[in-house]
Amino acid sequence: GVGDAAQLANPAGIAISQDGSVLFVADFSNNKIRRVEVATGEVTTLAGSGEDGDADGVGDAAEFDEPTGIAISPDGSAKFVADSHKIRRVEVATGAVTTLAGSGEQGDADGVGDAAQFNYLYGVTISPDGSALFVADSDNHKIRRGEVATGAVTTLAGSG
Repeated sequence: GVGDAAQLANPAGIAISQDGSVLFVADFSNNKIRRVEVATGEVTTLAGSGEDGDADGVGDAAEFDEPTGIAISPDGSAKFVADSHKIRRVEVATGAVTTLAGSGEQGDADGVGDAAQFNYLYGVTISPDGSALFVADSDNHKIRRGEVATGAVTTLAGSG
């Protein structure tokens, strides 16, 4: 919808495109990633079925589990989402969602891909060169680093 006709539910994270024309929103309770045109207020869904889950897929075939944070790659082609116990990647051109890291189960483990475990991710940001993500692993009381190329996760700060 447009403006106040849009159906957002607890928007939690927000990022703006490099040219300032588009906002990307982690729509927490709707379990979706939204696109908002700054000039018009038009809201569309980039990815997410609206069902609570963690399935990878394209557009509304993908599922999110209360996404809270979102960051944009330096070239603008991908969004990275803090999604409960996973770091997800969303391709802007296609809406394809893949899991970069995290098993989907609550835990506290460094590792590569699904060997890594998180306990409620909240914030996410990306390094200026786009090679690394930094996430707030809230219930583990840690800041974690994820390598975009490999999905390798290490603990940067915090002891849990």
